[in-house]
Amino acid sequence: MIEILTVAGLVLGGLIASEIGYRLGLVFGPKYEAFGRQFDIIRGATFALVAFLIAFSFSGAGSRYVDRGDVIVQEANALGTAWLRADVLPEAQRSDLKAAIKEYTADRVVLLSSHDRAELMRLLAKVGDLHERMWAAALAGTDGNAPLMALALPAVNDVIDLHTTHLALATRRLPMPILVVLLATSALSLVLVGFGNGHAGRRVPMLDGVYAIVLAVALWMTIDLDSPRQGIIQISSQPMVDALASMK
Repeated sequence: MIEILTVAGLVLGGLIASEIGYRLGLVFGPKYEAFGRQFDIIRGATFALVAFLIAFSFSGAGSRYVDRGDVIVQEANALGTAWLRADVLPEAQRSDLKAAIKEYTADRVVLLSSHDRAELMRLLAKVGDLHERMWAAALAGTDGNAPLMALALPAVNDVIDLHTTHLALATRRLPMPILVVLLATSALSLVLVGFGNGHAGRRVPMLDGVYAIVLAVALWMTIDLDSPRQGIIQISSQPMVDALASMK
């Protein structure tokens, strides 16, 4: 529902901007030829700026989307490795470590699929305790045994480090000033389209509508790609689901 409202709001805002420009063009547009040539230059430069900003923003959002997917795969692999290497520990510590890893993996599956903020905050609050449980079990199981430490501790350490990486990627988005400039210049381009139509004294509403819709969709896709917790374009949690299924 939010996604539909976002697209509708962007399209409506674009049409309003175009209409405002058209009214301004009818009333204030100078009719001499030199103004028309200068206006075309400014309008073309604004279109080029909008295209650059959308390309830059979309590329950044796409890169962050790929990075978020990659870190899920890395985290699932790290959890699977830690689970397998727990087998080298003595029975008591092996069971403790595997229980903590399995609970942690199950929580990650929920974190990647749930949209309940209260539940997300509760699961994130558990992360520190689960990390301590995993590390304590690994330390107790290796108990100064250098070969075992070299085998078990790096795997658990990777799990702990990847949580920080994952959290950082989840909160990394397009900076707000750039988003504001992107939206403002897009609106300005539509105002200039409308102004040019008003200055010429004619327009084709369907063409204005097509441009507004295409621009709105491009902006929406950029925003949606950069919103890992909501939107239509979501990152698959299947690698984590598969890792949990393998923990038997």
